[in-house]
Amino acid sequence: MRIFNKQMFYILSSFLAGFCVMTIELISGRIVAPIIGSSVFTWTSVIGITLLGLSIGSYVGGQIADKTEGNKSLPLVFLLSSILVSLIPVLAANTNFITDSSDSILKLNLYLSIYLFLLPTLTIGLIQPIILKKFANDFSKIGSEYGILSFAWSSGGIFGVFLTGFFFISNIGSMETIWLMSLILFLVGGILAIKDKKIILLFIITILVVPNFLYFTQQKILNPKIIFQKETDYYNARVIDAYLPAYGNARILALDFDFHSIETKKVVEYYPEIYPIFANLKTNIKNILVIGAGAYTLPKHFKNYYKDADVSVVELDPEIINIGNDFFDLKKYNIKTIVGDAKIVINKNKEKYDVIFGDAYNSFISVPWYLLTEEWNNEIKEKLNENGIYAINFIGSLSGSKSEFTNSVLSTFKISFPNFYIFAFGKNPEYTQSITLVGVNGRLPISEGELSKKLLIGENSFLANKIIPVMYFKDSTSIILTDNFSPVEKLMESTIKSYFPKNLFEFKSILSI
Repeated sequence: MRIFNKQMFYILSSFLAGFCVMTIELISGRIVAPIIGSSVFTWTSVIGITLLGLSIGSYVGGQIADKTEGNKSLPLVFLLSSILVSLIPVLAANTNFITDSSDSILKLNLYLSIYLFLLPTLTIGLIQPIILKKFANDFSKIGSEYGILSFAWSSGGIFGVFLTGFFFISNIGSMETIWLMSLILFLVGGILAIKDKKIILLFIITILVVPNFLYFTQQKILNPKIIFQKETDYYNARVIDAYLPAYGNARILALDFDFHSIETKKVVEYYPEIYPIFANLKTNIKNILVIGAGAYTLPKHFKNYYKDADVSVVELDPEIINIGNDFFDLKKYNIKTIVGDAKIVINKNKEKYDVIFGDAYNSFISVPWYLLTEEWNNEIKEKLNENGIYAINFIGSLSGSKSEFTNSVLSTFKISFPNFYIFAFGKNPEYTQSITLVGVNGRLPISEGELSKKLLIGENSFLANKIIPVMYFKDSTSIILTDNFSPVEKLMESTIKSYFPKNLFEFKSILSI
């Protein structure tokens, strides 16, 4: 009976090790995102380094299993894993030397993943071969015995993925989840070492030293600029008050690595000020839909300017509503928020609108590609009233080597909206900048020249100088983005490489005390 219980504990240990490593892998993207953003480079690096660590660990663990006594090595490996996992939050708070080492987003993701996750996953990788050596009783049954442990490990990993995604991140937090995984590894190792006084002494010393070390290293320097911070289901959200040369005193909504909204009393020549143009293109605007809330800057402008119109917003993260109410005066406005993914909401929504504005593109690192495709544009067109307007904002370049993404977005857009206007908010066509496409579900009501003249005498008159002649774009070889093929990351690669260093510098500058 004792052997049965011991064997069952080995199976449980394998389950918990798999549970911990997959939880750490899923959390790792959330840890990296506030440092340098979340992109395909992030997940490629995180998953690749995790697999590298596990594979090296498995090899070394096999060597350890054959050359040492498992009774001593197994609890020590669990203890070492626990310590290294617990240090991830400490390391994550000290990454400036890495982010200062390169301007390449690809390299920085690799460096950070190696720095934060290689050793913890390598030590967890040691566990399975050592458990197998202890668990296997009969070499003739080694296949089935390995299968049992592999099943336990994989089942633990599956459980960890679902529990992390559906519970840990939103109810506990990323760093707290990391410490919980460290505790689980520690407890398993402690139980395995229960009869060895010398190893138990090591565990006791660890209990006395490591928590105190973590406590003192995690005492954060209060940054008076950050007035709110919370990890939501989707972002590490921060509200920041800071002085910006171009804006003056400003309130900023930062989601992970991106400044999604900057609000100030000063009128800045930026795309959220584009709201007056729609009155020049369509009369009697009664209902407006904005995709992507941010700090509700654009929806609030719409509501102020089109006082009789119903303004609705589609927002994926429900916590953004609370942030808007508490820090960006949203409660003063009669704006309806529909919580959900825009793709699903648009499919289910039976309403039609006079204006739809796609504002989910202000993160240059992670663009929702499925909101750029030909199929999506056609879906939006069906939701517009006659002569209704669809505008989208994104970051790109008008010309030069970084214009691939812009050309593809435009080539795709004009299939559904052949009559359109282009607004750009940069000083040079080759600069990375905000670009807004404004498509009409019908004929162009006025020419670009006439629109420019009207804007010149209206509110935000600077918009008259932001119109880019449609004839400026003659590229017919661009990739058409579809639900089947939309290589957004590849098309944006040159844009990200050029803009990332500037964004990293500004982000660190604003958050510095």
